[in-house]
Amino acid sequence: MLRHLVLPLAVACVLLGRAGATQPAAAGPQTQSPQRLVAIGDLHADIQNARRAFRLAGATDERDAWIGGNLIVVQTGDLIGRGSEERAVLDFVLDLQNKARAAGGTLHLILGNHEVFAARPDHRWVDPAAFAAFATIPGLDLRNPRVVGLPAMERARFAALMPGGYYSERLSTFPAVLKIGDTVFAHGGVLPYWARYGIDRINTEVHDWLAGRTAEPPSTLGLDDGSADDGVMWSRHFAGNIGAAGCAVLAESLSLLKARRMVVAHTVQPHITPRCDERVWAIEAGSSRYYGGPLEVLEIVDDRQVRVVGARTLARAR
Repeated sequence: MLRHLVLPLAVACVLLGRAGATQPAAAGPQTQSPQRLVAIGDLHADIQNARRAFRLAGATDERDAWIGGNLIVVQTGDLIGRGSEERAVLDFVLDLQNKARAAGGTLHLILGNHEVFAARPDHRWVDPAAFAAFATIPGLDLRNPRVVGLPAMERARFAALMPGGYYSERLSTFPAVLKIGDTVFAHGGVLPYWARYGIDRINTEVHDWLAGRTAEPPSTLGLDDGSADDGVMWSRHFAGNIGAAGCAVLAESLSLLKARRMVVAHTVQPHITPRCDERVWAIEAGSSRYYGGPLEVLEIVDDRQVRVVGARTLARAR
């Protein structure tokens, strides 16, 4: 992860100006508001923390069975990267997604910037211990020219996660941006430019890339001036101390998306933190082993009541 970005007034005006250059687009299909929804931040290849987070959410029991009933969980990306247990976390959440569906619940998995890194490939933030687990996957295309050009230890991981690969077939079904009721979820954040670009368009283009059909799309690359940090997986504009100018940009995005609030991850906070009168919630508290932060999740009840749930909160409630 990069440093926090503070959004000064000048940058805010530029971003709002860029937004006006593109025709407005629909905000995407709106999923009906659930009675209870829980959002979980970055897992970063830490299987123990992943299991703890889903138990804290009330989704699973000690045996990883789905006990949440019709609960909706949104995990906001970065399943991989930083930690050593990438394949274990991928298998865990993909299996849990099936379990949730079978039990009447839903697990939405959003794409983060580390999933984008994996599909390029960019292995700078991969724990060296994570590579070996991918070598036992059968049927990987290890003769692909892009795979052959990598160091030997890195080839199986990329073959599994490259567009059209073993895991990317499933990852391609994940949204980059998701709207449920009055809440928009994105790993980094949705600036006005991308709100106008359209959720459906973003998700379709990212899907086609990860499915191996097209080149990497604009929303993962950033705006045409090369500002990669503006993309929906990369933006940190709503995660720092953004002030009135940043809140104005957020308000523009939410208006375009017809939403009340945005939930973002990506940028580590000391705790889950609301800003702009709780119109944005930064939920990456760095709970993975790599960062060593507190375990916390965000609960939204009836699309109106929002609270942070941590181990201490749960203990007091009992």
